[in-house]
Amino acid sequence: MPHLRGLPHHQKTMNIYQKLNDARKAIRESEVKKDGVNQFSKYSYFTPEQVENLVSDACEKTGTICVTSLDKDEFGYFQELAFMDIENPEDRIVFILRTDRPEIKATNLTQQMGGMDTYSERYIKMKVFQIKDNSMDFDSQDNRVEKKVVDEVNFD
Repeated sequence: MPHLRGLPHHQKTMNIYQKLNDARKAIRESEVKKDGVNQFSKYSYFTPEQVENLVSDACEKTGTICVTSLDKDEFGYFQELAFMDIENPEDRIVFILRTDRPEIKATNLTQQMGGMDTYSERYIKMKVFQIKDNSMDFDSQDNRVEKKVVDEVNFD
């Protein structure tokens, strides 16, 4: 059995929940800064590539892998993520996130499905690995409707 760099020797005998906990800890302790910037709403966010890299690195350190798939049942679309032990793939935790096909102007169905797959994969990985993005927290911002001030016009 290969020794995983950066992890204690007991890592080899950890169960899948302990490995998920270690993966979450590795991500929390990373110093990755948000690369994405929403110019319209003025906030930064983790890009899909950043989330993928954070999760891949954490999985490599813990001897695990994530396999995602987009599927549909009688309730609609969902993204499924299986978090598995590489050496014992039957040792796994399966997560599901409901999603929906976006209505994106000037795109065909395949492009819309691709967008749904990309973003739902990003969000399920953020949820499973507890990658927090406070810019998506509606309690962390002023959500009041901005009132427009109109100058008073006197028609006398």
